[in-house]
Formats: sequence, C-alpha cells, structure tokens
Amino acid sequence: MKKVLFVAYGSGHIKMVVPLAQALAANGMAKPVVLALTTAAPVARAAGLEVLQFRDFVTEADGAALALGLQLMQGLGGPVADPQETVAYLGLSMADLIADVGPEEAGLAYRQFGRQAFLPVRTLHRILRQVAPDLVVCTNSPRAERAAVLAARQLGIPSICVVDLFAIDEVKWIGAPDYADQVCVLNESVRQFLIAAGRSQDQVVVTGNPGFDALNAPAALAQGRQIREQRGWLDRRVILWPTQVEPAFHPFDGRPGDPTLPQRALAAVMQWVLSRTDCVLCIRPRAGEDLPVFPADPRIVLTGQDWPLASLLHATDLVVTLTSTVGLEGHLAGCRLIQVLGSVFDQAMPLARYGIADAAVPVAEISQALERWIGAPRLAVQGQVPATRQVLAVMGRFL
Repeated sequence: MKKVLFVAYGSGHIKMVVPLAQALAANGMAKPVVLALTTAAPVARAAGLEVLQFRDFVTEADGAALALGLQLMQGLGGPVADPQETVAYLGLSMADLIADVGPEEAGLAYRQFGRQAFLPVRTLHRILRQVAPDLVVCTNSPRAERAAVLAARQLGIPSICVVDLFAIDEVKWIGAPDYADQVCVLNESVRQFLIAAGRSQDQVVVTGNPGFDALNAPAALAQGRQIREQRGWLDRRVILWPTQVEPAFHPFDGRPGDPTLPQRALAAVMQWVLSRTDCVLCIRPRAGEDLPVFPADPRIVLTGQDWPLASLLHATDLVVTLTSTVGLEGHLAGCRLIQVLGSVFDQAMPLARYGIADAAVPVAEISQALERWIGAPRLAVQGQVPATRQVLAVMGRFL
C-alpha cells in the first residue's frame, strides 16, 4: 500500500489534517502517517492516527544537537509537556540553522526571531528518506512544514499544501511556482491571490478547509433548528457577536491599536438591537475571557462556551465581528457577516476582500450595515461537497 506523510503543527493545522488522514485510512487509498509537530501529537494520537515526532529520528550522532536543544528548552520558561520531543525539535532545528548560516548568525537569528528562524530542511530530508512516503501533505505553516515541502522537492516526492485561510503572509513562499505540486485553498479569491503571486492556474485548487467540515454536519443543522424552536426565535432575526480583545499595540510590528474598539462596536450593535422588537443578540465570550457588560433584556442572550459553536451558528442569521475566525465559520455555516473595521489585525483577516464578509464598515456605520443585511436570506450550505472529500480527490491524482 502507498503511504502519505502528513506534516502539521498544532491548533487549527492539525485539525485540518486529522479528517484527511482518517478519511484516507477509511477508504484504503493509502496508509496515513502523521509527523505531528509540537502540540499536534496528542491530537493526532487521540484521533487514532500513527504518529511520528522529531525524537523518533534522533541518532547517536546528534549528541551536540540535543545539548543545544536542552539549552534552548531551559530558556523557554514555563512547563514543557513533552521534554524529550522539545529537546529533539529545538536541537535538530537549531543544528540545521547553524549548518546553514553559521553559529554566530544562527544565534543572532534565534535571539531575534525565536523558533520562527527555523527551517530544518536537512532534518526533514532525513525523515523523508526514512519514512519513504509516496506523497507529502502539509498545511501552510512555516518552519518544519515548509521544510518538508522543500525536502520533498529535493527527493522527487510530490507534495500538496492545504491552506487554512488567506495565505496573507505565507504567499512569500506558497506563491512560488515550485513550492508544492498542488495548493488547496479556501475559495476562489484566495486562488486568484496565489495565481497573481506566480502560481499557474492548474496548481491551485479550491477545496475548502477540511477543519471546517464539521460546521455543516447534519447534527449541527438539526441542533441549530432546535435552538431556535426552544428559544422562541423562529420569527426573530438572530445576531451573534463573538467577543475578542484588541491590543494597545500590534504584537509583531508595534502599530498602535484601540483597546476600546470591541466595547464600542458591541455597544453600537446592542443599541441597534434594542431599538427593534424582531431581533436577538447572542454574545459569545471566548474561553477564559471576562464577560462583557450588557443590559438585562430578553433580546440580549449570553451564549457561553457550553453552547456548541456549530449549532449556534445554524441558529444565527448574521455574525458581527472584528477579526474573529467565528466570522469566517459563520459564513461557511450560511450566516451573513458584517466585519467592523479598525483592528490592528484587519490586514490579516480581510474578510470582505476575499468574498466572505457581506460588509466591512467602521463602528459609525454598523447600524446602516445591520439595516442592509439583517433581512438577507442565509446562504445555502446543504449539498456542498465537503472539503475533506475535495482534498482527497486532489491527493488521488498522485496516488
């Protein structure tokens, strides 16, 4: 049987890979193996997948690299979930960086950029030679995922890059015509963005993000209808505000932000909702976040983390957000979407530019946007081909 090596970091990236690997195993097209990076390993194991890590490829010749890794791990601060893997990951990556640019330049790069300085092509070359996959599948993460695609190219192994969102920063390498044999993207706007950057028409395929397939599971749609019925919302227009925090300064480039922006935007939405009798506003705080202040009124409902997001989105007509990914998820689940502009993260989440937000407005124009879009019908989601199935079809071309 042929073998596919998936390479993924944690969080949203491993969530894209898990349904692909599980579906691949289920249909027998090939054997899936996951090189699970950092926090991805427990997620992949919990999904019943075969997991490999950097520590599985350490040899007796790596003593100096492991000593480097131990030193770097001790400088991280805080507890480390898997010390053995952390030492191997940091040590092998740093050894590659030293081999590429020399010890002084490598030390300077790590002090300035931390792990973002890593591109461990040599280590991924080693891993790919031992695993010998017929196909490599990565997401759009930098560092080891990017290195896997570059190493696969060197070894003549085909590769696929599955992009989670918009490739705003990743276009620097994903836009190169020789980076991965195929790129799978969220929608046509992202496809055209990468084509404009240098990819050919046949190299970029619109598949969607497999990590979002669960949003439109039949159970989520049914639970959404049930929420509306139980809450008496069948004749109401339901608006969702997912809370978020705006920093005083951008964490990477230092641009000033406005920490009052989320509060002002929510206040504008509440004022509009309370001026009507046919609307309900659901406020969904993020996990661990302080609850926002809102008046005691049946038209304003706190929907905490105990409300399943997919079901809540199918009970919602319209989402208002700054840059929360809940806005994108709402769009994919059929909600109308209004983005409030002014965040330091606007450039990283250009929802209107990519055909996702119905409107992108400043706080002063929220009420007009709500008047325009509150009566619009929900988007059709039933009958769409799941992203997992579409990415598997692209993989099948190489298998």
